[in-house]
Amino acid sequence: MEKNNELNELIYEYYKSRILFGIYRYGEQLKSVPQICSSFRLARNTVQIALNRLEEEGYIKTEKRKAARVIYQGSEELFRENVVRYFALRREGIQDIQLSSNLLFSSIWEKGMQNLRLGMQNRNGEADTAGKAAYEPIRLYIDVLNTFHNDLMLGLFWQSMRYISYFYPPRDDRKANYAVEDLLSVEKAKRLKQETDAYYLNIYLGIVDFIETNHETYHLEHEAQIPFTWTIYRKRPQMRYTLASTVIREILWEVYPVGSYLPSLPKMAERYQVSLITVRRTLEVLNSLGITKTYMGVGTKVCLESIDMDIMGRSEIRENLRLHGEAMQILALTVHDVTLHTLEAAKKERKEELLQTIRMLRDKNNSILCIDILMDFISSECSLATIREIYGKLRELIAWGYIFSAVIAGTGQTEVHLHEFICQLENALQADNSGVFADLWQSFIEERVNFFYKKFPLWNTSRDAVDEEKR
Repeated sequence: MEKNNELNELIYEYYKSRILFGIYRYGEQLKSVPQICSSFRLARNTVQIALNRLEEEGYIKTEKRKAARVIYQGSEELFRENVVRYFALRREGIQDIQLSSNLLFSSIWEKGMQNLRLGMQNRNGEADTAGKAAYEPIRLYIDVLNTFHNDLMLGLFWQSMRYISYFYPPRDDRKANYAVEDLLSVEKAKRLKQETDAYYLNIYLGIVDFIETNHETYHLEHEAQIPFTWTIYRKRPQMRYTLASTVIREILWEVYPVGSYLPSLPKMAERYQVSLITVRRTLEVLNSLGITKTYMGVGTKVCLESIDMDIMGRSEIRENLRLHGEAMQILALTVHDVTLHTLEAAKKERKEELLQTIRMLRDKNNSILCIDILMDFISSECSLATIREIYGKLRELIAWGYIFSAVIAGTGQTEVHLHEFICQLENALQADNSGVFADLWQSFIEERVNFFYKKFPLWNTSRDAVDEEKR
């Protein structure tokens, strides 16, 4: 699914849920298309596609030069059932997101506010129109996130909001402003955030109480919970790249050593629970990167040959590099608090296993493997399911750093020497000093992010945008 389709889904689900919950009733008008575009910071075409879908499914009726009108008719009992069924089946996930958001978004917020403050004025000292008043609280969050120019981060935020259905029942008609004379007021922004957080917390507590009061009426007490899942949207089918990242990781860990052959196609399909065609397409990706080489009638051999620099012009390679860079940026902003939380709650034996795994890196000088150890630990041991889900998906994308490492090696440069860093990690774990351990990881990831964007500036993203416009 393309990014544009993801945003179509955002608008579609937003208004569908509010119609089904009875927030927008039969005969009422939605906001105008320009107002919706302004609220969500989206293009008119994206909004219109979503509204067209709502009309096709019988929720609204659109007319030229008029705001869409709701034609869905439901009773109070039906509205109540829709609300209870939606939130009761996501109760555990919503509680988990509430706890996880403090670890994930607090540091992102602080850094984003710094970015927003710096970006409010252009080089001539004039106010940037992007910093003008925001009329709904959620737009403050969007303005802050947009300062990172990170589509992956923005997608994570929107998917989180979609899962909690933006916290029923607000209609986004509260007005708020964090600017003074078109310039950012940090104090007003912070106060707005505090007020908004408190506002939505009260709504959340009301939802929990509402569910407890009504869920037995609809016999939902034995229904399975629907967990939060984070979908990484790509311009191309995702499965082959997800599997390719898994195989790359296993090759680097010498599950498949250089010189060995991968299992047969049927065995790989069985092992990874995918179709044969997905395995074939995955091998095409790996072969194109020089990671493997397929010999007709013999099999696929692990090579890890020097990368062909010509493939760097391919859009799918640029996309994977972009996703790797954006994943690393999210990791740099969240790794300290998430690592600290996970380590402090982990059992003693799991900390010991982590220490032994880190020691395995002494004979390797590979930063991707180093990061993979931490990602594996967090995605399996963190007490919060939302963070396990997010870090599991980030782990897949970070494996694509192999391309980056291979390109650097092809230019005659070498990986950073990790011996001292590994020793410091070992010492921190042996001393049971979680704070130092988290500090070390934050510094290490930040250095890697800076190095990545120094070698691969955002030209690849802008070029993809140009390619899309031409198509």
